[in-house]
Amino acid sequence: MTDGREIQVHMCAIGIGTGQDVLRATLGSCVGIGLLWRERAIYGLAHCLLPDALNRSNGIGAKYVTQAIPSLLTLMQVERASYDGLEAVLAGGANMVHYERRPNHAPIGEQNVRTAQELLEALGVRVVHTDVGGECGRQLFIDCQQHAFVVKKIARPL
Repeated sequence: MTDGREIQVHMCAIGIGTGQDVLRATLGSCVGIGLLWRERAIYGLAHCLLPDALNRSNGIGAKYVTQAIPSLLTLMQVERASYDGLEAVLAGGANMVHYERRPNHAPIGEQNVRTAQELLEALGVRVVHTDVGGECGRQLFIDCQQHAFVVKKIARPL
């Protein structure tokens, strides 16, 4: 990674980077959605808590996957005609809670990942890497200068 400015993307937030910036999110059941627009050297990272809101908001934000992806596209100033020039990276979505009885719904991490994959596919944005699920946390780094990303697993304490 470069010696540029590190932008920590906290839960429910979005970071946009260029130049020597490094975007970073630490994820558990949240999903990190990284968008790489190598042609323009503009990168975005959203740290999403939940898949979808009951009442959808048109505002900029990243609490929900369904809010974060349009927000990333807006903040990165990507026009619809350029969506095929984007690459997406997904990380996180782990099952961080051990249930005595599995709930009737899929764990929130799985829901977050599935929603992100479906929405990106519907928009025609190619997902080039996924490191999701399981029971360990992850850190997603996007190095804007190197036009690269790295996902590191965080071992779960015993």
